[in-house]
Formats: sequence, structure tokens, C-alpha cells
Amino acid sequence: MSPPPTRQLAQLSLTAENMPTLRSQTHRRRRPSPSHDEEQQHPDDTDIPTSSLSSMVRAHSQIVYDIENLELESRARAMAGLNGRFDMVYCRADPAFFEFQLTERPRIRVRERGAECTCSEYENRPDMACRHIFWLVDQVYETVSTHTPLPLSKDGVSPRLPPLHSLLNDRLETVAGEMQWHFIPESTASSGSSPEATTTTAMSRQDKVRDIMSAFNEVTLPADFRKDLAERTTEPRTPEQCVVQGDFEATVFRLAVHDDNVYASIRKAMPEGACAAIFFDKVQKQSRNLLIGFDEYRRTGRPPPGRKSLEVKEVAAELRHHVEQIRVNLASRVPYGTKGAAEALLALLQDISARNIDAFEQSPWGRQPPPGEDEDDRNLYEQLIGQANGGSSNAETGDSFFVLDVLETLPASVLASYISNLDDILGKVEINRPPVSFVRKLKALIHEAQASLAASRTKRPATADAGGSPKRTR
Repeated sequence: MSPPPTRQLAQLSLTAENMPTLRSQTHRRRRPSPSHDEEQQHPDDTDIPTSSLSSMVRAHSQIVYDIENLELESRARAMAGLNGRFDMVYCRADPAFFEFQLTERPRIRVRERGAECTCSEYENRPDMACRHIFWLVDQVYETVSTHTPLPLSKDGVSPRLPPLHSLLNDRLETVAGEMQWHFIPESTASSGSSPEATTTTAMSRQDKVRDIMSAFNEVTLPADFRKDLAERTTEPRTPEQCVVQGDFEATVFRLAVHDDNVYASIRKAMPEGACAAIFFDKVQKQSRNLLIGFDEYRRTGRPPPGRKSLEVKEVAAELRHHVEQIRVNLASRVPYGTKGAAEALLALLQDISARNIDAFEQSPWGRQPPPGEDEDDRNLYEQLIGQANGGSSNAETGDSFFVLDVLETLPASVLASYISNLDDILGKVEINRPPVSFVRKLKALIHEAQASLAASRTKRPATADAGGSPKRTR
């Protein structure tokens, strides 16, 4: 666990003897630290007056920053960020901001007015940059030719360079390529959603902690896990203030929400990718168990425990809700979970495509149909697929085609692994009075998946030395 930034600040001791060499103005890639002799002989070292060394700090980019004008807390944050190492999950450009998601850390957004972060450090003192913003600024500065030392202001940037938003404008993809970050094009990231919609799907720190803790439960989804656990205060808590007598889960929840180190520790135990896989697996099991319970109700008239009945329209509504949960979580968990989501969606669609039957025909337990009920009302296939333009167009999902609308948001490269499943679904629905629009959309998905698979097979095979270097840990 990393020491707190104030302790790191106390370790700041840069002298003429151990001051690393200055980075070349045009050098944009990481390079090994020079030897002790090279450091002493490097002519650029003479550019830094000895009296200023105590305020100089060299970042991992080899850029030297002057933090003399920063107050104590801001210096501590700068030290923690410039000397810290964070992994970039993805970056993307939005019409309103540039977004950077860090592994095990919060989300940074860069707007014209400056950068903001969702971490507790920034939320406690938003008048100055947090360590994550200082870190991001250093990464971006590494991609531009710059003179050093660079003075830093408390908002994390140097007054000698253009605003961070300007440096990223029309070149985020280039920056991502140089830094080996995963870049998400705007059309993929937004999936047609407005910036406001994107914001509402993002996970807060509380959401992430609940997600982690619920992952250790075999059944419960994050939204249903300990609904009583909710931090309503924006004020920071000390570890002592996080203690809830007699409730270990609540104590850990509070600690992880308020303490970055605690959060980082439990995140290492349960990474985001693992949480995503567990979530989609749970949703798939819920759908499967719901249909098992429905089949038992059809045969015996006995509903599962806690239910009075399990009619077709109830089951259809719950399955639509499961699909909506997958859609929302795909957006909030990007880029994780696409494989698990695809498997959950396809398993459900395969099951429903084989259920074009009157579920209660010749009911052995004497079910009495309600007035006005027809055979389509007792047909799960008709409710979800057969009535394609109305079966799932409720206020919650807004979808026109059950499951297909969410499958459409997945990369074709992911669906390419499930072409046989898609073909099986197509074969089933084509003999079951399918709506033309539903079949057309399903065939379009199959075509895109096949094209992606063909493209991947025609790529030139990699040579022994062409595997590429692993993404750097920064």
C-alpha cells in the first residue's frame, strides 16, 4: 500500500548529486534511467540552479517540474501523482469533455474550464488538482515537445503551456496511441446516447464498492445488495468515523468509500473485469431460474416461494428487466464484460425462440384463464419476439427488438465467437411466424459477425517477433 502523499512529500530530497538528467525536448518515449556518471556529466543539469533543487521533482516521463509555488497539500498531491503509477482502462472524446478511466481509480474528465476527478481527494478539495490529475497532465505533456523545468499551478497544469483541453483537442487518439492507451471512438462510447445519458450510467465510488462487495455473494446483484448501505454525506470520514458497531460489512463499505487505499486494496482482490463477469453470470442464472420456475408453475400450478403466481406476462416483464440490466451495465462497465453479456443474451434468446407454444394449453391443474385472454397472451415467444414492435417497447427499455437491440451494441468481433448460436436462433425463429423486421435485424448481426471473423482470418500472421510489447504500467 502506498504511503500517504504527505509522507511522500517528506521524502522529497533532490540534490545536485542525485538529480536525474533532463529529458530531451523531442524525446517522447520512456527510456531507462541514466547511470550515475551520466547524470553528473549531463550538460542540461547546469540549467537548474542549486538553490532551486528543493522545489524540483522529476516525473516518470523524465520531465522536471517546479512545484515551488504550490502550497503544502498541493505539493503533496503533485508528488503523489508525478511519482505515482496508474493504469489507463480507456480514454474517449465526448462533445463536452475528454474522459479518462483509470484502473482501480476514479474517472477524470477534462473540460474547457479545467480537469475534474471523481476521487475523494478531489471532492474534498476541488480547488486544487488531485494526484490523478497531476499524473494525467504529465502523461499528456510527455507527448508534446516541451522545455523543462516546468512550473506547475495548483490546478495541475503549467502556465507555460496551452490548457490541457486544447492540447487534447483533435489529438486524443494520437495521444492514446503514443501512450498505448485503449481509445474508444465517440460513436462506440456513446452508442447514440447524449453526454447527459453517459453521465448517468457511470458508476460512482459507492456503486463500485457495492459492486465489489456483492461479487462475493453467489446470488445477489449490486442493486439488491444491502440497500441500507448508502453514504449520504459528502464530508470525508476518518477511519474511526467509518466504524459501524456490530456491522463489519457496513464498516468496510464506509472505509472503501472514503479511503482510497482501502478501496484500492479491495479492488485488487476483486478487479473490475472479474466483477463484470460475475454480474453477467448472475443475470444469466436469474433468467434461467425464472424460466425453470415458470415451467414448474405450468405443470403444477405451484409458484416459486415468495410468489402468488407466475403468469406469462409477469415472466416476460422480468426477462425484459434482465435485458435492461445487461444493457445498462454494459455501458457502465465498458470495456469489461462483453463476453459475459453476449453469452447471457444469447442463452436467453435461444430459450425464448424455442417457446412458441401456448404455455397453459390443456393445463393439468385446471388453470382458469382471465376474461379476454387469448393464446398469444399465453405464449412467451409471442410476447417477446412475435410481437417485435411492441413486445419490449415499454418505458423501461425503449427497445423495439427483444435482446437484439442490446446485442447490436456489442462489437462484431465479440459476436464472431457466437455465430453458431446466432444461426441456431435464426433457424428457430424462421419457422415460428417471425416478424420480418426481427429476422432482418438478426441476419444483419450475423452478417457483421461473419465479416469480422473473415477479416480477422485474412490478417497477415504475426511473426515470432511481431507479438508487440505489453501495455506499459504507468
